[in-house]
Amino acid sequence: MNRNLSVPSLLLGVTLLAGCGADVPIAPVGEGFLGEAAESSQGSELQSLAVAAAYCDDVLTWDASWQSFESQVLTLVNQKRAAGATCGGVAKPAAPALTLDTRLQCAARKHSKDMGTNNIFDHNGSDGSTPWQRITNAGYTYTAAGENIAAGYSTPSAVVNGWMASTGHCNNIMNPNFKHLGVGYFYKAGSTYSHYWTQDFGRQ
Repeated sequence: MNRNLSVPSLLLGVTLLAGCGADVPIAPVGEGFLGEAAESSQGSELQSLAVAAAYCDDVLTWDASWQSFESQVLTLVNQKRAAGATCGGVAKPAAPALTLDTRLQCAARKHSKDMGTNNIFDHNGSDGSTPWQRITNAGYTYTAAGENIAAGYSTPSAVVNGWMASTGHCNNIMNPNFKHLGVGYFYKAGSTYSHYWTQDFGRQ
């Protein structure tokens, strides 16, 4: 928890192992869940690419300072993975570095923007979208995916430290099955938390 903020800093995290079955439950503050959900893509590859491009249009142009924050989070996450960590008292070995995926970045940016613009804090978007729908809509076909969100943290180091101090979020960050990461940061003055963060993890 970043105690220097005038509002509480909050975290939510969920993980999905792709398959068929039930919806992923919404995680209470500071915890992560495992769940399964069915996903399918329809139409031709070219149609899918066109839909994904249109879906991401509103987050292609991004504030330079926000982009810097997103890059710093990726760097900090890879430093944590390289060093190994303890998540909820369980030692996690070093994991390979994650690479930036612009489709996951699109999904993460869209959710952070949605949370800030609509003054919400939840894995479900204001339109009812789930993390898995947003990731798929951005054109990323996954075999495993996860999402961490946070609000109120004003710097990349503060939010990464907050995630690492929470078992579910730490597990997502240290999960060796994930290969790609997209980070979205959005600032909205006058909203409840001002600073909104999303990490979308994936493996194809």
